[in-house]
Amino acid sequence: MEVKRNYVETNTGQIHFRYAGNPNDPNICLFHASPGSSRQISELISGLAKYFFVYAPDTPGNGLSDPLQIKQPEILDYANAHLQALNNLGIQKTILFGTHTGASIAACLSQIPKNPCSFLILDSVGLYDSEEKANLLENYAPKKNISPTGEHLIWAWHFIRDQWLFWPWYEQNEGNRIARGLPDLTYLHGMYIDVLENLETYHLSYNAAFRFDKEACFKGICCPTILASNKEDMLFKYFPKLKKYIPNCLEIIHEGWQSKKNAEITTLQLSNLLKTLL
Repeated sequence: MEVKRNYVETNTGQIHFRYAGNPNDPNICLFHASPGSSRQISELISGLAKYFFVYAPDTPGNGLSDPLQIKQPEILDYANAHLQALNNLGIQKTILFGTHTGASIAACLSQIPKNPCSFLILDSVGLYDSEEKANLLENYAPKKNISPTGEHLIWAWHFIRDQWLFWPWYEQNEGNRIARGLPDLTYLHGMYIDVLENLETYHLSYNAAFRFDKEACFKGICCPTILASNKEDMLFKYFPKLKKYIPNCLEIIHEGWQSKKNAEITTLQLSNLLKTLL
């Protein structure tokens, strides 16, 4: 299914989004992970568009969306910006799907008054203790500036690549090695370009997600919810802990979407489950 692109105006600036599918089908909204854009879930967008009308925005300050004009934006600020975009597009009822940072945004958005969420899917969420959170805030997503020597170009590539090899990416020892290989180089390159385009703002949504009180938010979820993850995801280890906060949720372990083949399998899993629930 062809994936198209457009912009929607909000009070905080333009939000860029990808979309696909038949507008008469049920709507699903996909929020991507940091530090990339909706580009990284394009195969998932295309696959789900066989069954849904798919709307997938770039988080403000990521991809081609304008950054929020806030020095230290929080997850609620991102959720409010996305809610305004949904309202301006006339999307009155939608499934909210979020992965990593996107999951925090989706969960937060689902609890804002007069939101359009009919169903919530949270994929691969990190639930950090205070020590982990402090470590991640200090080291994971540093603010970077453009270097006259081009050092930032090399840093960004290794930053993206090493996320697939270690958790966290900056602790590169045997105990932190992730048991998976690298995705296709074109996929890595796309994420790399996204970071370079947003070098001075990419870190804001990351750190907002690290600061976000997920436990309090998840305890307040009252809409039907699916918890999802890929076993190879670095955040899969938090999956059992997450289920304790949302006890009546459904669960799905999927194949990911970094390749067309895996995205097709994941799409079929998600769509079959949703068809039985909607």
